[in-house]
Amino acid sequence: MRQHAKGVAVITAGEDAGPPVGFCATSLTSVSLDPPLVSFTVGLHAASFTAVESARHVAVHLLAEGQEDTARRFAHGGAAKFGAATAWHRGPRGLPVLDDVLAALIVSLVQLVPVGDHALAIGRVVEATHVPSPARPLIHHDGAFVHLALP
Repeated sequence: MRQHAKGVAVITAGEDAGPPVGFCATSLTSVSLDPPLVSFTVGLHAASFTAVESARHVAVHLLAEGQEDTARRFAHGGAAKFGAATAWHRGPRGLPVLDDVLAALIVSLVQLVPVGDHALAIGRVVEATHVPSPARPLIHHDGAFVHLALP
């Protein structure tokens, strides 16, 4: 799967001023337009799994080119993900929302299905924000972050 280029997202949880939790995901995909559903996977043994399993809602952030440091910070367990290097605020439903991303989705979790060593999370998009920007998405391919070339 290293040969499959993927967009990079950060999923955060921790509603109502609970401790913020987050992880980097390249498994985000659109499932349905009507109703608006997305899915992502989370490792069953990841520190974030318990938070996602008990969450009613999560925030999904689409990272922009140039946010490689954010992606790396959220990709590693135990890091100070919500420390001084991360610009964020409490958004809808008290969720931790990252600042300066291409788009943020508030997702109501509908189903969590164990699949191998991960769980497939399916959620309904209940709110979306997008700040018009000339920035392109952050892409991961073959173990590295790559840039889109425009014609």
